[in-house]
Amino acid sequence: MSNVQYTIRSVPKDVDMYLRRQARLRGRSLNNTVLAYVEDAIKREAIKQDDDFSWLIGSNTIDAASLRAIKEAKKYDKQKQQS
Repeated sequence: MSNVQYTIRSVPKDVDMYLRRQARLRGRSLNNTVLAYVEDAIKREAIKQDDDFSWLIGSNTIDAASLRAIKEAKKYDKQKQQS
């Protein structure tokens, strides 16, 4: 697959300065820096649209309150099954 080229116009001065600074700090070209930011934004958007929550697996983001809620829900389910 061949790569497609874009031309981006009317970049605000502060955005230009930020991207150029990031490129310099990372030792990358401006083009590669912009591509990295675009790819990251697309990945974040894909995660938001992901319906199966696979992005959550292995992330260890369940806090104590969530664990208590799960435990309470299981108790409720057991009680309901016994009735």
